[in-house]
Amino acid sequence: MLAGTGLTAGQAPAGALDNGVARTPPMGWNSWNTFGCNINESLIRGMADAIVNSGMRDLGYQYVVVDDCWFNPNRDSSGNLQGDPSRF
Repeated sequence: MLAGTGLTAGQAPAGALDNGVARTPPMGWNSWNTFGCNINESLIRGMADAIVNSGMRDLGYQYVVVDDCWFNPNRDSSGNLQGDPSRF
């Protein structure tokens, strides 16, 4: 136990701004962490409904992120990403 105390003895404490940013952990849900690429519209809607129905929204949870695999591999004529119609 004493051997580990020397590792932090010379380190300064971490500084932080008192600007109101990041006073809570991220207050939302990200599809990738649970489902990876195995997503579709009904699954995402179900997770959003679960946040509301479980009371998490009332506790400050405020977003659902559809991370990856939502897009069609073919872009539109302007080069913009499009949603995958087989998933959404």
